[in-house]
Amino acid sequence: MHPILFRIGNFTFYTYGLIMAIAFLIAYFYVLYLARISGQEVEFYSNLFFWVMVMGILGAKALFLIVSWKELMGNLQDITGCLRGGLVWYGGVIAVVPFAYYYCRRHKKDFAKIADTIVSPSLVGLGIGRWGCLMAGCCYGRETQLPWAIVYKAEQTVLQLFGENGVITWVTEKISHPTYPHSVHPAPVYESIGDFIIALICYEIFRRSKRSGITALIAFILYAIFRFLLEGTIRGDEDRGFVFGSFSTSQLISILIIVPSIYLLIRQLRKPLAKEEKPKLQNLKNKKSQR
Repeated sequence: MHPILFRIGNFTFYTYGLIMAIAFLIAYFYVLYLARISGQEVEFYSNLFFWVMVMGILGAKALFLIVSWKELMGNLQDITGCLRGGLVWYGGVIAVVPFAYYYCRRHKKDFAKIADTIVSPSLVGLGIGRWGCLMAGCCYGRETQLPWAIVYKAEQTVLQLFGENGVITWVTEKISHPTYPHSVHPAPVYESIGDFIIALICYEIFRRSKRSGITALIAFILYAIFRFLLEGTIRGDEDRGFVFGSFSTSQLISILIIVPSIYLLIRQLRKPLAKEEKPKLQNLKNKKSQR
């Protein structure tokens, strides 16, 4: 782990923040690339991306506060520290989807096509962002003796990342538990690899699909299944929020995503293909041949 890059005076540069900035930047240019090769309006995506980023961060922070409310109740110091750290990716999804739908309706754009375009870049950004989790020492896995297991040093985790006065006390106590420095699964690395694989699958579907919405729905299904399994078999952090027993908040959200997404995917596939619908890259080739 290496949560802190360096300090200049009283200003600290955190590895997590830098990696998140890189993730957003790469996702941004990837979105513009997909918009360009599919013959869509690049400027629209440039404007949309800014608001998606803002809503994603706010939603991720809001869900973190919700799943942590029991520990935060009555402790103002915990709330102050929480405002500086802690994100739940599913919260970003919950905030972004309705906002993007509204934004597309307002600008008279096809929401399904827009969703198809942004899911693969979003997964790439998430995959990169997970390396920030690894550096910060959060989202860690269960104990294991596998050759690639990693060991976090308790004094280098969240306590060092946010400072002694700004850290969420209950998280620090859990991470500083005597069992924590044991060998654990590098869960953020697993998710990063899975995110990249799903992003690649979605890119190929995006290139070939003749139906709007298919890429986005498959992305939701694949990621939700992957996240459900990861939460149930690999993740070991106890501060991620649980609905009941060992059933986590993210597992519940995964189920709530999988079921309607499968239904919508089947319904979309059964629809007769409109004559004007063609593979996205074929549209671009046709435009080039007319020049």
